[in-house]
Amino acid sequence: MYIYHNYISKKKEILLYNGSAVFFGQKRMLAPLSAIPRCFFYSTMVKVYTIGVGGPSCSGKTTVTRILKQILKNTVCVYQDDYYKPEAQVPIHETTQLANWDCPESVDFQHFADNIEYARTHEGKLPEGFNSNEASNVHDGSKLLSNEAADKLRQILDPFVQDPEAIFVIVDGFMLYWDERVSQQLDCKITFTTSFETLKRRREERQGYHTLEGYWVDPPNYFEKIVWPEYVRLNQHNATVKDVLTIDTDENSIDETAIKVANNLREMLL
Repeated sequence: MYIYHNYISKKKEILLYNGSAVFFGQKRMLAPLSAIPRCFFYSTMVKVYTIGVGGPSCSGKTTVTRILKQILKNTVCVYQDDYYKPEAQVPIHETTQLANWDCPESVDFQHFADNIEYARTHEGKLPEGFNSNEASNVHDGSKLLSNEAADKLRQILDPFVQDPEAIFVIVDGFMLYWDERVSQQLDCKITFTTSFETLKRRREERQGYHTLEGYWVDPPNYFEKIVWPEYVRLNQHNATVKDVLTIDTDENSIDETAIKVANNLREMLL
């Protein structure tokens, strides 16, 4: 959890920024915050919780991410899929000679980590001008959550919902725990597993994915030859990461998965 104080001016002529005060009047000057009488401002404590939702393509990450966004207030989503490199920089798979979008080298992890850090330290806001392509993708099952499960989630997460100073940064991606700088910023780590057959079926039901240059549609056998083998390789690394809740979305319904995630948030963050 990232905690910091917001200092809010009681007088319009004072602007407080990054621990310094700027006075606007006949003169403009900078003064240390410690030099300003306390009667001029009050402070609020902002708590930023960063939640990682990982797992292979089509395992249910975005479904749970968007369910949490519906329940929790003051939430921003950071999608790993928004940080792919331009297609010309995506490695070519040696065997198939196709673009390998599922290897770590295809993702701009520095930009990804920078924006997570920015959101954590700027009250859940992303840099000005940043636009998410992934936010416009609609291939998730969040609308399938039952009313009963939604009520249960509100009950479980009520301490967070009732806290006006709680902000949530939800990070969604299939390589969340590969990059150390990304992984270290996550207060709560969750990952999903699912069978080859289920992932393949779900992947083939999708029409495609937004990219920087346009839209990507999987060529025939792309899942079997690239997506699944890369997941198996990356998952060997994920197994070494500590304090990760793993949920099998073959064995758990959307309702059950969401409730297990909510219970984990209470356990880890309260």
